[in-house]
Amino acid sequence: MIANLFEKTTYKAYLGSLIFSFFTVFFIQFCKNYPFFSFQIILKAIVFWAIFVFFILMITYLETRYAYSNYSSVHLLAFPLAFLFFPHGPGLVVSKIFLGLMLVYSKYVYGKVLFSENSAKNLFDLSFIFSLILIYNNSLAIFYLIPLGILLQQKYRDMKHFTCLFLPVIFVPLFINATSIVIPGKFFDSFYLFMKLNLWDFTIESNSEFLWSIIIILSVYVTIFYKPKAYEQNSNPENISGFNFMSFWLYASILIGILGLNVNDGRWFLSFIPNAYFIGVFLTKIRSRLIKNYLISFSLIAIIIFKLIEFKILHL
Repeated sequence: MIANLFEKTTYKAYLGSLIFSFFTVFFIQFCKNYPFFSFQIILKAIVFWAIFVFFILMITYLETRYAYSNYSSVHLLAFPLAFLFFPHGPGLVVSKIFLGLMLVYSKYVYGKVLFSENSAKNLFDLSFIFSLILIYNNSLAIFYLIPLGILLQQKYRDMKHFTCLFLPVIFVPLFINATSIVIPGKFFDSFYLFMKLNLWDFTIESNSEFLWSIIIILSVYVTIFYKPKAYEQNSNPENISGFNFMSFWLYASILIGILGLNVNDGRWFLSFIPNAYFIGVFLTKIRSRLIKNYLISFSLIAIIIFKLIEFKILHL
């Protein structure tokens, strides 16, 4: 059965994730373009699939390297599964890819701030990342609450950490404005065109948003009732901090989505990674193989039928 394949992080699990990701990407592309298909559509789907797989592999590598036990091989299945439920927004532009990469990496920088000896340097790096993503959308300033929360702890309440937090906040915008004066405008025009390059066109579907709201509710449930405890056997401080970071990311994405602060980029695109993450945690907590397999199989069949009906390929 499907769940059995993803019990351990083996080459079979990686291969299964690659194949499943390939299926989900091309299935959505098929539904969106039915009955028309072309070489350009196939090429865009292949590019997106490669990027999607890269995300999954990068997250798996980082989680494995830092030994966060709330991440398992089930996540190799959870990310493509979540993609089937996701309400696809205006498109996948290059800037969204960089934003996703920076937020994923900031999770691990956050852990370094709390548990490495060089906390000041890592706090600077964390603030630098958040200062960069703020250029993309001002609403992402909400992520500054994370380093500000660190400063509230007695251990980090000194001038050194304070300076490391606010230096990027001040100088990153100044540096960007200064370079825009020195460097010819054509360079920045080309750069912005590249960042706005649309790798895959999506359409917004209100019915899909309803399904995604169910996934969001499930993820919120996981953050409340499946939060790792310090006394648990497989728990550790890094594990808990990583879970807390993803929880904050989820809540921030919900707030931004409800308020419509990034509706032009797809109302819920910021919520995809944390939701996929918590779906994996939820599946990990199901001990019965039988129940897990039935749940995954039912979800796959239901969402495939739903998509076929939604895109008017299957008529009832």
